[in-house]
Amino acid sequence: MRPPWRLASGVAVQLCDSTMYEDMCYTLVGFKSSLGATTFVVALTATMLAVSLVIILVPAVSAARAKTMRLVSSKREPMRDGITLADGQQWHLFLSHVWSTGQDAVAVIKNELQQFLPGCEIFLDIDDLKNIGELEAYIGRSQVVLCFLSRGYLRSTNCLREVRAALAMGKPLVLVHEADPDKGGGTLAELRSECPEELQAAIFDAGWPMTVWHRIEAFQHVSLKVIAEALLLKTPKYAGENELPL
Repeated sequence: MRPPWRLASGVAVQLCDSTMYEDMCYTLVGFKSSLGATTFVVALTATMLAVSLVIILVPAVSAARAKTMRLVSSKREPMRDGITLADGQQWHLFLSHVWSTGQDAVAVIKNELQQFLPGCEIFLDIDDLKNIGELEAYIGRSQVVLCFLSRGYLRSTNCLREVRAALAMGKPLVLVHEADPDKGGGTLAELRSECPEELQAAIFDAGWPMTVWHRIEAFQHVSLKVIAEALLLKTPKYAGENELPL
């Protein structure tokens, strides 16, 4: 089916090509001859084709330029092939945080990781939480638990439920430290002082991967790489690897 603009332009050319409608041609379309109308139609066609091409190409170019993390060894996207979720697992990463000082940051972490690691499944409460009573079940279906250490996190009843469940189930942790006091952060010593004593060693002294959360893009990418490597190393695909440079 012809686009309406092509049909209308065809009618204009036919009208102007007829000696019966010379005056009407000029009155309706502004041309005194079929040559002028034809030139206009050709220009209009070329313009519409150019616009259509731009509409098609811009999203394609944007997608091609989208940055993804790749393995240093093979230059391939790490989650492109192979099994990355073990049986019974639904998410690669669970984002454990306290709303008051961590919600904005973990939303950025989820958004950025899903762009950098296509195929990465991440649990975030505002997207995935259906029942607060099932926090432990959500932890159980996550391969790695990210603890976003900010003020109030280790005093939150629900955050402590998540941490205790993760430790009881033997889930690997990755610690992300909010160090900016203006964003709800503090020193590690300050944040540790909020933690129940019986959990301090299991969280802070167990050698879990840790990174400081940055908001400057270049440094933020370093933080995201630490998180990405931590979650990738716990996938079935990379079982047995000690490191995974990205």
